[in-house]
Amino acid sequence: MSLATDVAVLAAKDIRIELRTRQASGAAAALGAIALVLVGLAVGPDADRLRQLAPSVIWIALLFATVTVADRFERIDRADDAFSALWLVAADRRAIYLAKVVSLTLVLVILQVGLWLLAVVLLDLSLRIELLALLPIIWLTAWSTASVGALALALVSAAAHRMLLLPVLLLPLLVPTLVAGVGASVAVLEGRLADAVGWATILTIEAALFCGLGILLYEAAAAPE
Repeated sequence: MSLATDVAVLAAKDIRIELRTRQASGAAAALGAIALVLVGLAVGPDADRLRQLAPSVIWIALLFATVTVADRFERIDRADDAFSALWLVAADRRAIYLAKVVSLTLVLVILQVGLWLLAVVLLDLSLRIELLALLPIIWLTAWSTASVGALALALVSAAAHRMLLLPVLLLPLLVPTLVAGVGASVAVLEGRLADAVGWATILTIEAALFCGLGILLYEAAAAPE
């Protein structure tokens, strides 16, 4: 099979499992909803302040979602030594990494869209046509975060305290993505679309860079012992 076919098959497997169980995405969605409610209650009816805080809350929820969903996919692959078998039969091991990036990206995009819709309701964000500009930003941040998350998880997959180490490793790597994501989102919410384009360009570079690094380093990082 070709690399694209292998990626599609492996990614579809991860997505089907998450659709059936909804364990990781459900936990991430619940945390994001709770965070939005708490922010709305704490800030009160100050619409400007709520609009400023909404992107930060959503990107924090995105970080948590990355940890929980990536760990869920990894635990499934590592069960019963399935990952070692997959590693041996894979014609191109880059497909394993790219499939993780694709499946993580799709899940994170869906979660972000849901959280933004919830933010419109709970944080009293004005619903304007310009908010459609958030869609490419959502996709770029999800792609960048998934690229880093899949590689970081491979580095700590054999560690005894994987769930503690993963956020510690992820946070420094994702700071540029989170900063650019918040900047782009705030620019869209405030109607500064030219500024949003600049931030989106930075996100595109970051996503491509992280994905390229993952392709180069994944095989060395994830090789079974």
